[in-house]
Amino acid sequence: MEAGCLSSWCPSHDGTGPPSQPLTGKEPYVVVIFGHTGVGVSSLVNLIAGTPVSDYHPDSQTCTNKSKRHPVNLPGSEKQICLFEVPGFRGDARCFLHEIRRLEREEVIDLFIYCLRKQKSTVIPHIVRRITQDVTGGEVPVAAVVTELEKFEGSSMEEWWTTSLEKGKTNGNTLESMHDGMVFDAHACVTTLPRKDTDLVEPLRKRREQSEEVVWRLIMEQCARAKRTRSHCAVPSH
Repeated sequence: MEAGCLSSWCPSHDGTGPPSQPLTGKEPYVVVIFGHTGVGVSSLVNLIAGTPVSDYHPDSQTCTNKSKRHPVNLPGSEKQICLFEVPGFRGDARCFLHEIRRLEREEVIDLFIYCLRKQKSTVIPHIVRRITQDVTGGEVPVAAVVTELEKFEGSSMEEWWTTSLEKGKTNGNTLESMHDGMVFDAHACVTTLPRKDTDLVEPLRKRREQSEEVVWRLIMEQCARAKRTRSHCAVPSH
């Protein structure tokens, strides 16, 4: 499968220019990628794009910075997709939620991708709860993508999600219970290692290719529904 590629149809607004124009009915699906500071949101963006598009390191930025827009074409799909890479804001929930509200108001969000690692310290249940309850009113699906699984010993990285822990719970069950029992609309277990670190190591190369495909498929499935419009927006316009 060939890698995703950049295209020129996506508006250039990245939070620093003029506000978005009114929706015309031909807008791209808006996919917001977020996670705790340091989990590798930029690496996940590059995996989805199929090529390095993000040399942006949002985890090191202050709350004066905005999300960054990345238009992508996914292999096998004619849908227009815009990824929005949201800074971790060094754990500042106020700044983070302000940016999510701005995106919902100006762009109208279609999908959240919650990037995290297997370590419990990377989960941000309070942020996820605020996003789903306060910002979008539960109307926008949330997919969890667990990264840094290239060394997982199972036959596939997906097995990490269903691996049993104590008391009969699986890794996936445990993650969801840490988010007040929230059931994610979708999930993926992947590696986001760059190509330069995987091309010469066959097992890693295969896992990276599998990771690209599984995240592409996740996005296409979650964006199969009708695109949300201004009438769905839970955040009022100014």
